[in-house]
Amino acid sequence: MARHSCKGERDSLTSVEGKTRAMSEIPLNSDPEVTDSPQVEASVLSEPAISAIAPFRERSLLYRVFLALAVMVGGLSNVCIKQFLLPAQIGGLDPLHKATSLLIVASIGAVAGMFAAPITGALSDRSIRRSGKRRPWIIAGILVASGGMLTMAFSPTIGFIVIGEILAQVGVDTILAVTTALIPDQVPARQQWLVTALVGIAPNVGGVIGLLLVTNFTNVRIPWQGYLLMTIVSLACIGLFLLIVQEDQPREQEELPPFHLGHFLIGFARPLAVADFRYTFLSRFLAYLAFTILGNYTLYYLLDRLSLPLPVAAGRLTMFQLLSTAVLFLASVLAGWLVQKRWGGRLKPVVIVGAGCMAVGLFLMAFFPFWNTLLVAAAIFGLGFGAYLGVDVALAMAALPTTTDSGKNLGLMYTAIFLALAISPVAGAVFLDLLHSHLLLFSFAGVASLLAALQILQKTQWRVRSFADPTVERLGHH
Repeated sequence: MARHSCKGERDSLTSVEGKTRAMSEIPLNSDPEVTDSPQVEASVLSEPAISAIAPFRERSLLYRVFLALAVMVGGLSNVCIKQFLLPAQIGGLDPLHKATSLLIVASIGAVAGMFAAPITGALSDRSIRRSGKRRPWIIAGILVASGGMLTMAFSPTIGFIVIGEILAQVGVDTILAVTTALIPDQVPARQQWLVTALVGIAPNVGGVIGLLLVTNFTNVRIPWQGYLLMTIVSLACIGLFLLIVQEDQPREQEELPPFHLGHFLIGFARPLAVADFRYTFLSRFLAYLAFTILGNYTLYYLLDRLSLPLPVAAGRLTMFQLLSTAVLFLASVLAGWLVQKRWGGRLKPVVIVGAGCMAVGLFLMAFFPFWNTLLVAAAIFGLGFGAYLGVDVALAMAALPTTTDSGKNLGLMYTAIFLALAISPVAGAVFLDLLHSHLLLFSFAGVASLLAALQILQKTQWRVRSFADPTVERLGHH
């Protein structure tokens, strides 16, 4: 009896897994009846709609915290290094053309990241290694990133910094894409609101922690000390996460469709054909463009417009980031909780108000160049960007065209951030080197914030499929 019962359970599980796999390969927007419906609108992954998408066991607090630590590595590179270490290092090597040199280094690194994130994410989707499909790529990412940061640390010229930046960006962006893909892989629906909020703000928190460590435990006039410290902290964060993350048994080669290079490359363009994906991509790009301009050029703002010496400017920059990130953290967690638990998944008000607050903070910096005004701007910008980040990852997950390619599609979403990293130095070079105007630069960032809100105002159509019940969940207009 027991033997027949076990066999029946196995057959039942096999049947469910087969149906689940078949359903997950259907594009979320492939149903013409749903696509043409005027009632289907943009929304977050609301709990009733996705309760069966992630039928996983609950993740411990330790797992969620260590996942955030792993994603925080992105902030150590893209925030701490880009906001302080790299501008200070380039300013010492090329003081006359520091904005242009920063443009060259940051843009090349960002372009490398734009390719690395979706490609490594897509390859991880197809991985069949016994250690898991994501873990090998996380390990490879941290090793490459560490090599890049150490190369930058001891670079005698701008050319060597470019090489190090490429390696660091490729490694860090691989980590971001692959670790974020673990959310749809492993995190149950009822825990996703907090996990996506933590993952959304982790890079920013990591950047502030990095600034605190660098300014308090290294000599700010000796950049290699800061790079070395960031390398050690990054290795520790990833190491802690790898100690606890466990993936399911690897798939067999037969379970994967045959690999065709042409189909593989075309697959990167398919998500962009979905209106929901494009609107989310553009909004993310514009919001992060505003953020990266603020991050990359606040140090120069303090040095040039407020005429502060470097050690004082470093301390003020840390204070600015501490205040902004403290408000950002509270706003992000609160926004994620309210959207998921109290507001029925309505995202538009959060995103619009958040982007509006970002614009107000940036316009204050542009038109009122005083330290006290800067502190007010830091709090307002942190409030707005925190609200945006509280739903940003959930917004990206809701726009995914399929569930089987989460690594590739979330990697594509991260290219919006890397595109912003590439464009922001161009804006800096134009407005600072050519026009010599911090006012125009930060006004440009404010306009980008307003345009980010405008993208979410566009009418979009999303559906969320339930693995337990293959009916379509219609999400109301918000």
